[in-house]
Amino acid sequence: MTLIDTIKRHEGFRAKPYQCTSGVWTFGYGFTSITTAEANLVLDLKVKKLQETLSSAIKNLSQSRQDVLINMAYNLGIDGLMKFRKMWLAIHDKDFDRAAYEMLNSRWAKQVGNRAIELSDAMRKGE
Repeated sequence: MTLIDTIKRHEGFRAKPYQCTSGVWTFGYGFTSITTAEANLVLDLKVKKLQETLSSAIKNLSQSRQDVLINMAYNLGIDGLMKFRKMWLAIHDKDFDRAAYEMLNSRWAKQVGNRAIELSDAMRKGE
């Protein structure tokens, strides 16, 4: 057994923060914090996974519009993004003004404020 395997077995993996036996908030394999570089690596991996998962649904869109949908999926999860049925219908019809409207006409837009405004603008313009 490798050192990594042994540490994994001893620490155990927890996807969500928990308090270890000494009361310290911990996550992953006993992490108490991560560096910016580590967080960037995880972010890159998550974004690549979202791109792969959504690739067939967004392949005919401009890069800017693909980025909007990836950004929304990062925030909402894939399932949450797919609930924007009227937005998806507008995208299918290439009616990007309507798609942008549907993005803003949502509970999500009220929750994220300027993020929704910025992303809906990018959806509308496609640049």
